[in-house]
Amino acid sequence: MMAAMAAEPIAVRVPRETVNDETVKLVRWAYADGARVEKDAVIAEVETSKSVLEILAPAAGHLRPVIGEGGKAAVGGILCYLTAAPDAPLPAAKRETAASGGTLFSEKARRLMAEHGLSPDKFEGKKLVRESDVMTVLGLCGAANIGQLSEQKLAENRYLAAGDNNRYASAVTVLCRTGGLRAVAKQRAEWGASLTPVILFECARLLRESPVFNAYYDDGSIYSYESVNIGLVIDDGRGIRVPVIRDADRKDISAIAREVQDRALEYHEGSLPAAALQDGTFTVTDLSGEDVFSFRPVINHRQSAILGVGAEQPLGGERVFQLSLTFDHRLTEGREAARFLRALRERLGTYEDS
Repeated sequence: MMAAMAAEPIAVRVPRETVNDETVKLVRWAYADGARVEKDAVIAEVETSKSVLEILAPAAGHLRPVIGEGGKAAVGGILCYLTAAPDAPLPAAKRETAASGGTLFSEKARRLMAEHGLSPDKFEGKKLVRESDVMTVLGLCGAANIGQLSEQKLAENRYLAAGDNNRYASAVTVLCRTGGLRAVAKQRAEWGASLTPVILFECARLLRESPVFNAYYDDGSIYSYESVNIGLVIDDGRGIRVPVIRDADRKDISAIAREVQDRALEYHEGSLPAAALQDGTFTVTDLSGEDVFSFRPVINHRQSAILGVGAEQPLGGERVFQLSLTFDHRLTEGREAARFLRALRERLGTYEDS
């Protein structure tokens, strides 16, 4: 028996598990406009910053796309409708601008503004208003505006803007000795015999001392997060996911290790919840298992830095590995990034004799 056809138009939205993105790209429609689809059929593919997601039909009906292939839709926004007939009337499209002057408001921003009775006039002059912007105005935001950038930095940003699409990212790298450190990690069962929890632990504490790397840039201002939530990139070939260790600066190494193991297990079982991917403020990506010695990771959305961990390699009778920090050059300089990495190296070195 075929599933019942939708009596009223049903909106199919971009799933909110794509929480690290403001928008997604519609890669392809699996059916033509007006074609009939069954419940749970794959009707489209959307591309996020980390993977391609399949969109399933929540009910049977006729596919009525709202955007074309190659177009973009906001997270939580409408991709298409499912209707009872191929020519059934569609609901009037929701306006994406909530005020005159061309200011664009995300769906989450509009909802929060309506909840608190906040006027769009509060954001006059901004091109795009996100949920975090509304929370800042309401005094609810986990990331506070800690001031405008200096004129010197703004001038530098205008200079950098003349470059290519990667113009804002810079990277620095330091070498770390691994002999004693790796040996200690293998002996510590509570660490999961891994160096990753130690790196996350020490990064979290350093981020408290260097908040510019636990922040993001927006429209000439730096926004520093109140919490230190470190995302860890996981990818075994089934798509990248970045589960977040929340309040990592308040947890010991053993607690972080247990959480890393739990998130990895959920990933392998396909049960990683969307909530586990939310609210990252800094990211660590480790390619040592792929025998990658040096690489330049890409900064995640609404963050200012990402740490890359490379594989071991011989050097002068010792074994070393590289730590690489990619950072948003609009907010800080290579010297500050180098200080961060040197401090991290020194802290990791204290475990060699423990």
